[in-house]
Amino acid sequence: MKYALEAENLEKVYGKKVVLHNFSLKVKKGSIFGLLGPNGAGKSTFIRIVSGLEEGDGGTLELLGAKAGKASRRQLGVAPQENAIYPLLTCMENLKYFGSLYGVTGKTARERAESLLTQLGLKEKKDVIANYLSGGMKRRLSLACALMHLPKIIMLDEPTTGLDPATRIKMWETVRKVVHDTNATLILTTHYMEEAEALCGRIAFVNAGTVVAEGTPDELKKKVGKEIGKISTVPGNAENVIRIIKGMGAIDNVTETEHGVVVEAKDIAKRLPEIAKVLVKHGETVVEMSVSSPSLEDVFLKMTGLKLREVAKAENVKRNWRGERA
Repeated sequence: MKYALEAENLEKVYGKKVVLHNFSLKVKKGSIFGLLGPNGAGKSTFIRIVSGLEEGDGGTLELLGAKAGKASRRQLGVAPQENAIYPLLTCMENLKYFGSLYGVTGKTARERAESLLTQLGLKEKKDVIANYLSGGMKRRLSLACALMHLPKIIMLDEPTTGLDPATRIKMWETVRKVVHDTNATLILTTHYMEEAEALCGRIAFVNAGTVVAEGTPDELKKKVGKEIGKISTVPGNAENVIRIIKGMGAIDNVTETEHGVVVEAKDIAKRLPEIAKVLVKHGETVVEMSVSSPSLEDVFLKMTGLKLREVAKAENVKRNWRGERA
C-alpha cells in the first residue's frame, strides 16, 4: 500500500454554494503532508469529510487502501482547530477518556497516557486541570488525545494558530517526534508558510475548493522561477498596472496580490527601473520595489492569483447546472 489517503474528485455543496469541487489528492504513507489555503478554501471541510463528520456529495475517498468508512476511520486521529479537551478534567483524565472511546482502557490506557505525556512534555502536568494549562500545552494535550489509540493517519487542523513564535517552534518539534516515533502519516492544514516548509515533504495549495498546485517545497518554488520582482504603486489600480507592464514585452507573467503585483521576467532586477519609469509615465507612483528568490508565499500568491477567477467560473457553471437541473 503506497498511499495512506487517496481522494478523487471530491465534491461538497451547501445549498448552491460549492465548497469542494474536483478535489483530488494522494498522500504517501509515512509522510508529512501540508494543506495550505486561505480561509474558506475548503481545507476544514475536507478534514471533516475524511473524519466522517460530514458526507461528500461526490467523488471517492480511500484511507489506508480501503474505502473510507467506520473501520478505516478507527485508524484516524484528528486534532481540530479548537482544542478537543475537557477543561475540568486533568491531563491524565482527558487521555483516559479519549482512549476509552476507542476501547483503550485499564493498564494499557494508563501506560499509553504516561508515555504520551512524557513525549509531549506534559509529564509534570498530568494531574493539572486542563483549563489551567497554557495555550501551547492545551494544543499538545489535544494532540495527545488524538494519539491515544495509536492512529495510522493523524490530521492536525491549524495546530499552531494563536501560539507565540517560540511555542510554535516547540510544537513543530513535537509533531516531528510524534511522526518519527509512531511511523504514522500526518496531514496538517496551516496558514503559516514557514511551518509548512519546515515540516512537510509535500504541500498542496487549496483555493476555492480545489487543489491548484501540489509538490515538494522546491518543486513548487520552481513554478515561480529563479527571481521575482515585487512592485507596489499608488493609486495601485492593479488591472491598469498589469496591462502597462505586460505591454512592455518580454514579461513572463504579472500577478496581482494584496500588496501590489509580482512580476516574472528574465533579468528582472535589471528591468525594474525601466518598469518603474513606464508606470510613472502612466500616472502610477512606485512606492516600493524589491527582488527576491521565490518563497512558498510567492508561489501561493501566484497560484491563487492565477487560478482564483478560473475556479470561480467553474463554480458558477456548476451552480447554474444545478439550478437548471432543480
